[in-house]
Amino acid sequence: GGCGVGMLMYGLTLRHGWGCRKNEKAGFKWLMKAAESAVGDLERVRSSGGQADVGVVQVCLTFGSLRWIQTELVLAIYEVGQCFFHGWGVAKDQKMAVSYYMVAAQLGDGDAQGDLAYCLANGKGCKKDKKEAARWYRAAVSQGQSDVGLAWIFKDKY
Repeated sequence: GGCGVGMLMYGLTLRHGWGCRKNEKAGFKWLMKAAESAVGDLERVRSSGGQADVGVVQVCLTFGSLRWIQTELVLAIYEVGQCFFHGWGVAKDQKMAVSYYMVAAQLGDGDAQGDLAYCLANGKGCKKDKKEAARWYRAAVSQGQSDVGLAWIFKDKY
């Protein structure tokens, strides 16, 4: 197993070269492990009816039920999407990035909502859809995300 948050932070550290030699491929690998670890933790808690008592799962239950695992999961999924979008440690694949952004956005991550909206508004990795983009931009704005030039998302036609 290991600690999903540790894997996430190590992956980001390697990807960006924070205090170490930059290694985007290894960073991507660790970010994927973090996402897989969070999914595993979530599945263990759900399958046990919230009564799991193993390692990090018990800590998660102590500090706010599933919220901690979900936060870890969402951030890991979003960061994997970032890797695909920018080609960090993996072949650039904006369609795959949109898939990861969609999952993280549906789980409530404001950054993922904003990036998904950008992709939808500009046809990056998906069919251009201004109405759907406006919906996701509004979700991101409701969480404090902001960008210049978004007044159009509040027009009645969107």
